[in-house]
Amino acid sequence: MDYSYLDFSHLDSVLEIERESNPFPWTERNFTDCLEKGYYSLALEDNERLIGFAIMAISSEESHLLNIGVNKDFRRSGYGERILKKMIIAAEVMGSKKIILEVRVSNKIAYRLYEKLGFLEIGERKKYYRLPEGREDAYVMSKTLKKGFVSNLFFSKS
Repeated sequence: MDYSYLDFSHLDSVLEIERESNPFPWTERNFTDCLEKGYYSLALEDNERLIGFAIMAISSEESHLLNIGVNKDFRRSGYGERILKKMIIAAEVMGSKKIILEVRVSNKIAYRLYEKLGFLEIGERKKYYRLPEGREDAYVMSKTLKKGFVSNLFFSKS
């Protein structure tokens, strides 16, 4: 398994994962916009097969996890957790103070993963996610990142 930056060559595989994962998936345009804007985008591959991906907008105050997905053949095997941990480290290294994300109220598996990795529910967005038959609420979750992580990494006394 290897990590790389998500790029346009991954789009077909990303769209397949997205369609398998969401009742109202992101479009190709949504993904190309994120790549063109330079959002931090990570791919996890095994022998050139995309296992999973994540996309995050990173800033010094707050990073926003925009999308994360794992190929259906590899779900419930810890890959989502591995990718999310890499995204958390990236946000810390780039100086973010916290990460926020939205998760469907019905997505209990993702909600438990986010809780496991230290995200706390801080609110709710009514009718946030589109569905073929209407809309679904989202929980807003946040994780405070390690203060001074970057300075400790580069300027430790050891």
